[in-house]
Amino acid sequence: MESVQRTKLAAGRPRATPFVLAFAVLVMAAVVLATMPVYAGADPAYLTVLTPVFQWVPFLAILVLHAVHRSRVRQAPGGEAGEAPWRLWAASGATLRGRSGSILAMSLVALIALVITAVVPLLASGAAGMIELRWVEGAALAALLTLPVAVVFMIPVAGEELAWRGYLTSLLSRHGFAATTALIGGLWALWHLPLLAALAHAGELDGRDVVSKTIDLLLAAVLVSALRYLSGSVWPAVFAHALFNNLFQMVQYNFMEPLSSASASGYWGYMAVSWVTWLIVDAVLVVWVYRRTGGRLDL
Repeated sequence: MESVQRTKLAAGRPRATPFVLAFAVLVMAAVVLATMPVYAGADPAYLTVLTPVFQWVPFLAILVLHAVHRSRVRQAPGGEAGEAPWRLWAASGATLRGRSGSILAMSLVALIALVITAVVPLLASGAAGMIELRWVEGAALAALLTLPVAVVFMIPVAGEELAWRGYLTSLLSRHGFAATTALIGGLWALWHLPLLAALAHAGELDGRDVVSKTIDLLLAAVLVSALRYLSGSVWPAVFAHALFNNLFQMVQYNFMEPLSSASASGYWGYMAVSWVTWLIVDAVLVVWVYRRTGGRLDL
């Protein structure tokens, strides 16, 4: 019965190459247009206000392209009105039925993995004298609030993950975990570049921050993709993405000197330790994915 359901889901799968290309054009055009006022002299503060709304752009693009695909399926010879074998909700990995246990388990894995990638570089870099550790007023409260804040921020983050680790991952899954993760992770990082470049242009970020944040995104992409494969659901990836956005800012603002004031050696030393930690965590998860799923996604 399960294999029949998978066959039905894949029966109306859109053609991956034109779909992904159209998606990339839509989301890249949107982010470029959104950041253009910065280059005209606008205060970049509007980007902070716009970001939670803008995070739904990827899934809105999916909705548009999926609707176009459904229309073509219905109009094709032999197509039946109302028939949509490639269903949006299932393809987005958003179905909860029968997956609650794996969703909770992989969300716990995400929490542990992200705490490791946030805390180990902090302690190791501080012990090595690369950065100066500090404890600002209110740090304990900020740490306690990180998890509930991340849960709230799952709402805007879902707009990204339903597209990236949801629909697109299902669409490209026949290519296997490695290729799917690399392609989507690369496009995800590329989508953030115009925003990072605009903030750098406005003086809100250093050029080195653009480089380091892009690498962070590529490494985080492996984590969230692995969570999707291991759970069969997009929701652990949504939780991990929201926690990633909040946990690292909390740690860097409350328990260490600002990276913007760190020396070049301290900055890159801290980032190097962070990336090594990420690589180890990612490697463990990738091995787990292949041992448990063979690199195949359970649709």
